[in-house]
Amino acid sequence: MKTCIYCGQKKGGNEFSDEHIWPDGLGGDFLTPEIWRTNDVCQPCNSLSGVFVDGSFIRSWIGNAERATGARDYLSPEIKAPLGVLPLDYIGKLPEAATSEDETAEFWTGPCGANVVHIRPKDKEELWANYVGGDPRAKKRAAGRAYMALTSQEPFWIWISLSSFKAHFKNAERVLVNMEVAQGLEKSFNALDRGNPVHDADMKVVDPILEAGRNGTNFRARATIRPDLGTRMLAKLGLALGYKLFGAPFLSTEYAGQLRRGFREADVAKRRQIPVRGSGFLQNAGLGGAESTLTWTGGWVLLIKRSGDVISLTVVAPSAKSMTVVISVDTSSLPAVDAGYDDGLVWITVPSAATAIGPIPLLAYLAHQLGEKEWPALAALEARRTDPSRLPPC
Repeated sequence: MKTCIYCGQKKGGNEFSDEHIWPDGLGGDFLTPEIWRTNDVCQPCNSLSGVFVDGSFIRSWIGNAERATGARDYLSPEIKAPLGVLPLDYIGKLPEAATSEDETAEFWTGPCGANVVHIRPKDKEELWANYVGGDPRAKKRAAGRAYMALTSQEPFWIWISLSSFKAHFKNAERVLVNMEVAQGLEKSFNALDRGNPVHDADMKVVDPILEAGRNGTNFRARATIRPDLGTRMLAKLGLALGYKLFGAPFLSTEYAGQLRRGFREADVAKRRQIPVRGSGFLQNAGLGGAESTLTWTGGWVLLIKRSGDVISLTVVAPSAKSMTVVISVDTSSLPAVDAGYDDGLVWITVPSAATAIGPIPLLAYLAHQLGEKEWPALAALEARRTDPSRLPPC
C-alpha cells in the first residue's frame, strides 16, 4: 500500500503511475527525474492533474501563446526529417461563422501567417470554453475538420506549415485549401474537394475568413480567459515539490493540506478562500524587474529558493510573465534540504528544442545571463538557437 501525495488516500501499488510534476506540455518530460518526477501519485489523480489542472493552464489562450513564444528561434534552417514543428497560435472562436447549430468554428494562425479554420462539434460542457480547441479528451469522431490555407510559396515554410498542421490536428481531417496534395502525403492530408458536400458546406465558413485576409478587413473572434490562470497548477506544484524536498513528514503539515485543497478544488470562488500563498499568472505581481534577466528565449525558468523558513517556486514564462507559489511556510520541523536552495537553484525547459537543463545555481545563471561568466550547459543551449537571417523569408 502507498499513500498518494495528491489525494492522501492509501491504495495498492499497482494503482500508481509515473507523474511529471512539471507538465509534459511545457517540457517536463525532458527534466531530470530527481525532483521533477514521482511515482507516488495514483492514476486517477494523475489524470485529474493532466486534464483539469495542468491542462487548464497549458490549453488556455495565454498558455497556448506562451508555448509559441520563442519557438521559432530553435528551428533548423534545413528541410530534413524530423521536420520542425511550431505551435499554432489560437485566435479564437468565430461567433458569426455559418456553421450548423451543433458545430463551432475556430481560427488559428500557423507559420508565416498560414490560416487555419477548425470546424468541430460544440462542447457539451461549459468547462471546456476555457480550453483552446475544446475538450482535450475528444476522440477522432469529435475532432472535426481543419482547413489550412498556406500564405508562403517558400518550400521551407510550406514544409514547416504542413508538419505543424499535422502535429496539432492529430485526429481531425486535415484539408489543404490552396495546395495540391503531393504524392506521399495522401495519408496525412486531403485536398479540398468542392464536390464533397461536407467540404462545400465548410467552405461557406472558411471562404469569408480567407477573403477578409486578402482584403485586409476585420472579422470577429472570441476567446475566453480565466482570471485565476495557473493558481490550481501552482498549488499542485507546491504540494509535489514539498514532498520531494522534505519527504512524507511534509504531507502532514497544515500548509500541505491547504495546497492539496487548492489543487483539488475546481470551484474558483471556493478556491480563493483557501490560503495558498503565491501569485497566479495574471496577477501582475512581477519580480521587481528581474524578469528580464531571468527569462530564457523560448524556455520556462523554474527557480526554487529558500528565504529563512520559507521555500518558494518561481516560474518565469518565455514572455517574461511570472507566477509564484510558496512550497513551505515553516521548515523548522522538517528534514533539512540541500543548502543550495539558500542561494537558489534554477532549471530550464525548452519544449521546442526538446531539452531541459539544471539544476544551476541562481548566481551562476545570473552571471551567465549578464555576460559575466559563461555556464557551459547554458552556452550549449544558446548555440542551438538559429540566427533569424538563416531562415528563408516568408
